[in-house]
Amino acid sequence: MEFLSLIPIIIITFLPILIWGYIFSYLDNSPLGARRFGLGIIAGALSVIPVLFMSDIMVFGNLGSWNIFPLLASSGNEMGLLFSLLVTIGLIVTSILVFSLGIFSLHIVQIWRTFMRNTLIVLSIGVFFSLFHFLLLKLHIFDGALANGGVTIAWVVFGTLKLVLFYYIIIAIIEETSKHFCVLTSSLPFIDSVKKWVLFSVFIALGFGFIENILYLKNIAEQSGFWSSGVLTTWIFRSIFSLMTHIISSVIVGLYFSRAYIAYAPLKKVLPYIKTVLYGFAFSILVHAIFDISLTIGFTGIIFIYFFAGYLGISRIFYEE
Repeated sequence: MEFLSLIPIIIITFLPILIWGYIFSYLDNSPLGARRFGLGIIAGALSVIPVLFMSDIMVFGNLGSWNIFPLLASSGNEMGLLFSLLVTIGLIVTSILVFSLGIFSLHIVQIWRTFMRNTLIVLSIGVFFSLFHFLLLKLHIFDGALANGGVTIAWVVFGTLKLVLFYYIIIAIIEETSKHFCVLTSSLPFIDSVKKWVLFSVFIALGFGFIENILYLKNIAEQSGFWSSGVLTTWIFRSIFSLMTHIISSVIVGLYFSRAYIAYAPLKKVLPYIKTVLYGFAFSILVHAIFDISLTIGFTGIIFIYFFAGYLGISRIFYEE
């Protein structure tokens, strides 16, 4: 698809992004700042790059054999899985740091301690997941084949509830890590309240969803045409429900991180800081994975639960502070 043919998709995809920006700025009792909103969209778009091109980055770094998804579906190589996951997280963090040097280079000196500390926290999540993977594989539960065939990626079939669970937890770890570290590089020097950091997290999620939605609509338009019902239904679903899920997950990480950063970082209380940030990441990953797993197994009602619960929950954050 040529660039000119992408312009209508970019326009209709950006419209809900702008509307969501205005909605959350209204909840913040502040006008939608064009500079901050634009910065968030750019940083959020940047966060898609390590997720989208992870396989290419691995091949470029001669790490193609450590692609984590084939290892998820096998047993007996837990150390390989752990190393692969740590490599994946490390590549995401490193990629964001490298890409950010050209855009947010003035912030790097101010945020590098927090950047490294949070990197170690996310790496520890990789260790916990590897233990969880090992224990659940030993238990013969959730092994029944899914009626819809599950998920297939890179010729690996995740056809049971257990494997789908593993797959979407990894997806959630990758996406929430990428979004969070793009918030760090673009916005950490400006944090002075939980509410402001939550709003920044929303903008990052909108930027991530903006690029992701363009790619989804582009693929469908190439197969069935721009004016097909598939493009319309995908646009509606992703503009409302998928975006809200990205927003919820980013806000959860942002909420607990900002609480930890404001309350504990100035006092150098390391353990409370780690505990709070770790909880935020774990909670966000779980929420993200539950949404994807529910859709895979056919529980579509989850979209309405997330939409209303997410909007009310985020509204409460703004009004309480």
